[in-house]
Amino acid sequence: MNLRIFDSKDELMTAAARTIASSNAQSIALSGGSTPEPLYKLLGESMRDQPVTWIVVDERYVPIDDPQSNAGMINRTLMPPPERFLRFHTELADPAKTVDTFEAEWRASGLENLDLVILGVGDDGHTASLFPGTAALEVEDRIATAVYVEKLATWRVTITKPVIRAAKLRIVLATGASKREVLTKVREGADYPIAQATNGVETWWFVDRAAAPS
Repeated sequence: MNLRIFDSKDELMTAAARTIASSNAQSIALSGGSTPEPLYKLLGESMRDQPVTWIVVDERYVPIDDPQSNAGMINRTLMPPPERFLRFHTELADPAKTVDTFEAEWRASGLENLDLVILGVGDDGHTASLFPGTAALEVEDRIATAVYVEKLATWRVTITKPVIRAAKLRIVLATGASKREVLTKVREGADYPIAQATNGVETWWFVDRAAAPS
């Protein structure tokens, strides 16, 4: 585990933004949730003149103007809103059709392997919308997939594990004491989805002291 430990969340986000802005990445996939919002604000300021295609890693199956929408959050924080932005069209009201459309737009954009993927990690070890025990983890022949997450009683759409693993670099962001246990177990070899998506491929873990594995 390539750990980079920071004394505070602010220091972590500043370092991550500096690393990403200097990476020359032209295709960057962004995860949702509250943790990366400060990072995306910094990226909007530092990378506004760089020719980047931004891709949403995964999405809750809600409208883009819903407070829970990852694409909506990214649009609000990565200011100005990105010109080249590949998202999941949940307004189609059909998860399978949303995935097909996402894959068609991916191919039309000329995307192959991503340069960089920014990931989070849940307390249960999930990343993107790859939850433990779900069929999405077994998808090997698609760019994206739809998945019904039983414990959340909701549909999600997500890029697949092979797409994450094929990227040139993965950066995992983890902050707060609630993440310490799962990070400790990943370092000890637990087969969580985050481990399946990152083991054996170049991955940098940016964590604050509260989340650092014991």
